[in-house]
Amino acid sequence: MKTKTKKRLAGAAGILIILGLLLAVDGFTGDPLSRAWAQWRALHRAETLYPDQEFYVASSYSGQFFNYGVTVQSATSTDTRFDVTTDFWLFTEDRAGEQVENRWNTCYRMGEEGADEIAKILAREAPGLELAGVYGAEMRTVELDLAWEPDGEGAGRSHPEKTPELFPLDGAFDMSILQKVPSRLCLQVNWTGTPTQQDLDTVLQTLKQAMEANGLPVTYYDVHLVPMYSLEEYDRRYSSRENYLNEVLESGPVSADTIV
Repeated sequence: MKTKTKKRLAGAAGILIILGLLLAVDGFTGDPLSRAWAQWRALHRAETLYPDQEFYVASSYSGQFFNYGVTVQSATSTDTRFDVTTDFWLFTEDRAGEQVENRWNTCYRMGEEGADEIAKILAREAPGLELAGVYGAEMRTVELDLAWEPDGEGAGRSHPEKTPELFPLDGAFDMSILQKVPSRLCLQVNWTGTPTQQDLDTVLQTLKQAMEANGLPVTYYDVHLVPMYSLEEYDRRYSSRENYLNEVLESGPVSADTIV
């Protein structure tokens, strides 16, 4: 009897060890059933919040520590897209308030549309500026941040929630919005040789003139001048990438009012 009891205890311990290992692995990598469950909960949350719309899973991510993230997208509204997280299969939270209701999605999308227009203007008005593709997954050459504030609470980011009426869901970018909310134009310019402050001032003046001549009064300009050298010259001048980056000239956010 004692031998049977020991075998049973050993078997139970083995099962517990296996379950513990499975849970440990699941905590780091996730599993398809839990992910499917999280996606179902995310869709259910979306359809509850917006019962007049249909949703699909745009992407899912994470899975570590029993946390699953899902991005849901409305089939009829571009800007009605938000993240939903599920912890331990039961606890679900969403970011619909921040991303949809506070108009972050709309603000970001309008900024991308405005950036596309600005890139075309600069190609026409300032062809001498060689812009580097650095912003976003599509490697845009221009970033336009709308409702952007440099100071105060939440400094250094956009605040569309303060003027949601200017960011209607799925509304197209209208250049007149630049007269109603502060904005920041960011770009990087490839520069032959080592840039100087005078070079930076000239670029800022060129940008401001091009923008205002086309009815785009940007509030702040944030420019990087990036020195460009041949591979041989680069190897000769710099012992490390850090030394090279030290020669990149950054303006920081400069108010248009101070550019003359």
